[in-house]
Amino acid sequence: MRTILAAACFVFVATNLGFAQQSPTAPSSDADYMKRAAMAAPPQIFEEATVIRFVNGNMQTLKNGTSQWTCMVAPDNSPMCMDPNAMEWAEAWQKHVPPPDKIGFIYMLAGDTGASNTDPFYTQKTADNHWIQTGSHVMIVGGEVKTMIANYPRSADPDPTKPYVMWPGTPYEHLMIPVK
Repeated sequence: MRTILAAACFVFVATNLGFAQQSPTAPSSDADYMKRAAMAAPPQIFEEATVIRFVNGNMQTLKNGTSQWTCMVAPDNSPMCMDPNAMEWAEAWQKHVPPPDKIGFIYMLAGDTGASNTDPFYTQKTADNHWIQTGSHVMIVGGEVKTMIANYPRSADPDPTKPYVMWPGTPYEHLMIPVK
């Protein structure tokens, strides 16, 4: 099950978080990849996490973990670690279906390279898609978060240094929480 969710998660990451902006510094060796992936979460989370990598469309497990966490580096060089519920949310997003009524958690302590804050499926910055870049952050995702996030800022152009709702009004709205 973890393998299926990890594969779906990577497709989500690669196609939906604005990763058309490829990073020239993306890790090429497995050792460099592991170092980059370790930047996603606190050491005690990463130490027990499974680490996956996609090479030529094939998923490779670089490290089998002993916890619920799965970590990876997106094509734009953004590392992330997700719990199983977040991976299910990511799979739903990738498939354009409603997310499960669960709460998931994602670490992105190295930040991201940006995404549209109005359309979950835009992959490139345009003049009208309210592109936003958030530094070190965590995300609370899933169908069950709607009530919890109702009173957080829902602007299309929020302040990314404060908690805000990303993709407000869509099935994939979630809470972005800057941590530095």
